[in-house]
This record gives sequence, C-alpha cells and structure tokens, in this order.
Amino acid sequence: MRKSYLLVHWIFTLVLAPFVSQMLQYFLLPNPHQIVGLVEVYPITLLFSIFFSIPTLTVYLGVFYLLVKKRVSILFAKCLLMSIAALGIIITMIIIGGSMSQQMAFDYAITSLIIGLVTPLRINTRSTK
Repeated sequence: MRKSYLLVHWIFTLVLAPFVSQMLQYFLLPNPHQIVGLVEVYPITLLFSIFFSIPTLTVYLGVFYLLVKKRVSILFAKCLLMSIAALGIIITMIIIGGSMSQQMAFDYAITSLIIGLVTPLRINTRSTK
C-alpha cells in the first residue's frame, strides 16, 4: 500500500474540514449571519488542527505500517484506517472540550470519512521487504 494515501487523507481532511464546517453551519444554523468568517480564522484553525491531529496521525501511521506488513486486503485496510481517523478526531475533540467540540468533531469526522472514501488506496508496485 502506498504512503501517499496517508498524507492525502490527513492533509485534505485538515484543509477541507473548516470549509465543510462553515458550509454546514450556514445551512443548519437559524441565524447564518452569526457565523465567524472563515477567512479570518482559517490560518489559526489550520495550525491548531495540525497540532491536535499529531497523536491520531501517529496511531494512524503505526496501524498503516502494521497493515502493510500483514498484507491485509485494501478494503479492510481502508475501512480500518478511516475508522481510526474518525475515532481519533472524536476522542481529540472530547479531550479538548468546549462549546463547539461536538459540532467540530462531527464536521471533521464526516470530512475525514468522505476524503477516505474518495482517495484511492493502491498497492505499492515495488517489492516490500
């Protein structure tokens, strides 16, 4: 399996989740004009997202390398990795807490699952030893 899946899944989740969150808030909140402008807080959101995602990324990487070593099926590997990412997001948001943690956990987890589904996980064509 190629490592590029890991990086694409992680980076695109972090980059796109704030936009998904803003879009969902716009359509779901009774007063969408009260939403914070994403442009104003995006750099800070991205920095905090990177920082708080490092523990989950570490577990994700460890499981990925274990799956490569065990040569499991692509479907099983993809489902397990997406589950770990979503669970890691939820656990991180529970630990952080705050008034928006549930909504943020939902938004980031949904984004992660969508990115995980649309990103292909391919078998590495080079031999692994």
